[in-house]
Amino acid sequence: MRPTCLASDMSLIVVTDIHGAPDEALCLSAGLPGVDRLSLADLCDQPPLSGEALHHHLFQEDGMARAVRRLCDMMADQPALIGLGYSAGGTALWRAAQAGVPLTGLICVSSTRLRDERALAIPTQVYFGDNDPGRPSEAWLTTVPATATLLPNAAHAFYAEVDHPARAQVAADIAATITRWTAA
Repeated sequence: MRPTCLASDMSLIVVTDIHGAPDEALCLSAGLPGVDRLSLADLCDQPPLSGEALHHHLFQEDGMARAVRRLCDMMADQPALIGLGYSAGGTALWRAAQAGVPLTGLICVSSTRLRDERALAIPTQVYFGDNDPGRPSEAWLTTVPATATLLPNAAHAFYAEVDHPARAQVAADIAATITRWTAA
């Protein structure tokens, strides 16, 4: 089940992971109109970086702060936005929401660094694989996001695996969430 469209005044902002994944065809929002895809490398002004080099730049240097500032600048005047972030992309969106970006709701997939974040005043939905050793604690999962789903037999990057059995269920859940948030 996928919504056939976002409300005409609603946009979906997707921020990819440190590898630029998932590619557009594998994105859990594939086929939805009104989707803007952003890469973490571009957001922190380091397009040549990817993988561990980008991860280092984001979390050991000023890359995440730069990405968050860029998101804040880009989205400041857009009141009808839903965010979908993969791994560190979800962390960037979460921190942008903390900094005041007016998101209607936020969906994060495998965003393990959220384990250090506090609750947001907007609807949040998070997904983690039960085989992801970096996922937040059970206490965090039950107190910080509005909704948390732990996926059986899923590792960190399940979302980039074409045939992973959890993909269809997560895509359907995300579609239902987006439909609910756009109707509100």
